Amino acid sequence: MRRSAALVRLCEWNNLPAPVYARINLLRIDRTEFLRTYPESRLIPDNPNFVKVNSLPSDALERGHCYVQDPSTTIACQLLDPKSGERILDACAAPGGKTALIAEQVKNRAFIVACDREQRRVRAMRANLQRLSAQIALVEQCDWTRQSRSILQSANGGFDRVLVDAPCSNTGVMRRRVDVRWRLTLADFGRMQERQIAIIRAVLRLLKPGGVIVYSTCSLEPEENEEVVRRIVAETPALRLEAQKHSLPFRDGFDGAFAAKLVRST
Repeated sequence: MRRSAALVRLCEWNNLPAPVYARINLLRIDRTEFLRTYPESRLIPDNPNFVKVNSLPSDALERGHCYVQDPSTTIACQLLDPKSGERILDACAAPGGKTALIAEQVKNRAFIVACDREQRRVRAMRANLQRLSAQIALVEQCDWTRQSRSILQSANGGFDRVLVDAPCSNTGVMRRRVDVRWRLTLADFGRMQERQIAIIRAVLRLLKPGGVIVYSTCSLEPEENEEVVRRIVAETPALRLEAQKHSLPFRDGFDGAFAAKLVRST
C-alpha cells in the first residue's frame, strides 16, 4: 500500500468512535460462565478471551470478571510467553492489565515484580491486580533512571523474562487519546526514544543469561519501535532479535501496537 493511502486510512480510523473491548479474566471466571452471566457481551473472532460490549455492568469490573483492554495489548504477552515457576519483571506495568494477563498465562504459578514510577499509578495498579486475583505480583514503585534498592533485592539473581511496555507517544491509540493529536510534536519522538532506551538499559542488568526481554509500545512510529530495537541490539552483543509483531489499526481492526522479543545469550 502506498504511504499516502495508508496515512488517509489511519486518519479515517482515528476519527471513528473507539469501541469498548474487555478481556475475560480466567483467574476469576471461565468463558462459558462469563457469557452466561453477561449475555450482552459478544466474543471477538480469533480472540476467544475478549468480548466487545456497548456497556458493561459495573459488577463485572468490580468482581474482577473482566478488564477493559484492547486485544492488541496481548501481542507483547504472547511474545513474552511466560512459564510457570519463572521470575518475571513487568518494568512499566501500571495500570496492570498486562501484569494480570501474565499471571493468567502462568495460572498464578510464577513470581512477578510489577513496577511503575508514579505513586498514584502504583496504587491504582495494586488495586487492579487485587481485584483481578493476580496473586503472584509484587508491586513496587520504581523510577528506572534511579533504580531502587528494593528492586535489586527482588531480582535475587535475575529475572527469566522482562517486559518493558515503555512510555511512548501513543500514536497507535490516538482515537482513544484524542489529546495526542494536539500535544505531540516532532521533538517528542527523539525524546521518547532516549527515555525508552534508558529504561531498557536499566532493566537489562536484571535479565538472566538465556533470558527473554520483550520491548513494546502503543506507538506506530519507527523511531520508538524498530529504531529502538536496532540501537539496543547494536550496543548489546549478547542480545539477539528473535521476533517482532505489529498491530496496524486499519489493517488489523484494533489499536496500534508493537512488540519485539530479544533473547540474551547464555
